Amino acid sequence: MKEQIDANRRLQGPGAGLQITGGDVADAYWRSGRQDELVEIIRYAISVGLVPMLFTHGQTLFEQPQFLERLVVEGGLRQVAVHIDMTQAGRKGYPIQRVTSEADLHPIRQQFTDLALGIRERTGATLEFAHNCTVTRRNIDHVPEIIRWFLADPNRSLVWRMLSFQPEADTGRTIYSEKPITPADVWAKIQEGSGFPLRREATIFGHPDCNSWAPLLIARPSGLAFPILQENKKLDRFLGDILAKTGGLSLVNDDANTPPWRLAGILFAHPGFLFRGLTALLSLLQHGLIPKEMLRAILQGQVHTLNIGIHNFMDAAQVANAANDPVTQCRLDACVFKGAVKRNGQWEAVPMCSMNQKAWAEVYEERLEDPALRGQPQIPGQVS
Repeated sequence: MKEQIDANRRLQGPGAGLQITGGDVADAYWRSGRQDELVEIIRYAISVGLVPMLFTHGQTLFEQPQFLERLVVEGGLRQVAVHIDMTQAGRKGYPIQRVTSEADLHPIRQQFTDLALGIRERTGATLEFAHNCTVTRRNIDHVPEIIRWFLADPNRSLVWRMLSFQPEADTGRTIYSEKPITPADVWAKIQEGSGFPLRREATIFGHPDCNSWAPLLIARPSGLAFPILQENKKLDRFLGDILAKTGGLSLVNDDANTPPWRLAGILFAHPGFLFRGLTALLSLLQHGLIPKEMLRAILQGQVHTLNIGIHNFMDAAQVANAANDPVTQCRLDACVFKGAVKRNGQWEAVPMCSMNQKAWAEVYEERLEDPALRGQPQIPGQVS
């Protein structure tokens, strides 16, 4: 596993994210009594220059909060992606047949919010969550309610820094709607929930058919929300020039609080950006596009961001036909969510949709055929 982490570091670069996933990893390590191993995986990923994010349904971490705190304190974990939605079956206390709306799951979201705030207070660590939600016909109309719930209390968005809505994809794990949900359907609901006409094309990572994001600025303590990417040509040109100069610079929070210094380095290298930034800000004020309350919060340093968007994964059949579909192949080539897979002795970066389509099965099949692994008990006390 350390070899794979090293490969991800070489392929993705410094400060890149590392998704710790593949089933519910936290649940698997807790049940197998191998919690030390997950702590070491997180610690090692950080030591080589990656930013690990643990992907989970969160039930085990909520039931065993000391395990999460240990991952934070001993491992250095700072980011957790928790999947919560009414399409999930098996969540204790919330049988799928009795969950009739996403609002029924708000108590779970609040429990995790309180858990994170408690850990932050006790440890001083900046633990942050991402909220993942699969969107199907069953819950498409509840997407605005989820967003409104997070925006109702700035303490919630202070913990949950990303709301990811994922239109259903036929990867073999989701019950597919008779009339499948499209990204356009989801984006309309995101705008409804935020209360803003958000620009879907303004922030694109990878291929435009794959990821669309709208960053909001949240003022504390009022909770006033404000879309950062307004319809403003001067601001667009300014941000475009910054991206052209900075490329893939990572601004992910870390314990050393380096993002402000990285931004300061950019301003030092390109002093004209400061003048242009102030000019763009004045333009927004002049046109009434930024509330005075938000400006006061910015000047006082009492703001944080909340990213709301779409991860649009492809169906397995679509990926399998990539050689005959230029758009699908282009999406795979432009993918920004890749994992290192060893093939013929060489590590290569494989797009997540290709992982879902067959790469996971290939990896598992290879491991299951390994005589050394077949002889290992997977649960303490289990007879091989």
